[in-house]
Amino acid sequence: MKFSLRQKLYAVFAALLAIALVIGVQSIRRFSQLGDSIDIILRENYRSVIACQQMKEELERIDSGLLFYMLGDRQVGRSMIDLHLQRFREALRAEKSNLTLPDEPRLAGTLESDFSAYSRLLPGFYTLPAASMQYVYKESLFPLFQRIKNTADEILRLNQANMIEANDRARLKAVKARRNMILFLAGCFAIAVVFVVFSNRWILKPVCGLIASVSEI
Repeated sequence: MKFSLRQKLYAVFAALLAIALVIGVQSIRRFSQLGDSIDIILRENYRSVIACQQMKEELERIDSGLLFYMLGDRQVGRSMIDLHLQRFREALRAEKSNLTLPDEPRLAGTLESDFSAYSRLLPGFYTLPAASMQYVYKESLFPLFQRIKNTADEILRLNQANMIEANDRARLKAVKARRNMILFLAGCFAIAVVFVVFSNRWILKPVCGLIASVSEI
């Protein structure tokens, strides 16, 4: 089957377009993989970091409310305690719904257990005389406050460390993807050069034969 010059040119351009398309698809696939890696970093760890930061802040507000209560401003102190207890529980629920690291469930369980013990002490604390309040605060509430805060801080550091590691992994993937793309582009360029050389002969062959025939005449 013989092809016209136009058909041969179309075939060459189609082949080159196919090579360009392959390069484009590979580039999109690599960049999508990097995008997915970054998305995983944010999805798995960022919410836990925010939840732990919020828990630490709410716990500080609860402790401030207790100090107000012991100093005699009971209405302000109780309002602060109730408000920030609720906000702490919300942040704790957010953390429990986002347990993604090996040690995180254990730490979240410890956090929940200590906070439950802390909360159970409060109703009795409100009914104590001032001198007894200070004793209970010093011997029971404040140690639990420190334990809860330290556990929340440990979960926060755990997630931050994983974010750094995931960021490093994404960076290595980017370096590898760039190296692979350079090699892939070099291979496609070589294929394109070879294809152009052979297609040039393929296109010009009938023309050369015609020129030779005319010369013989």
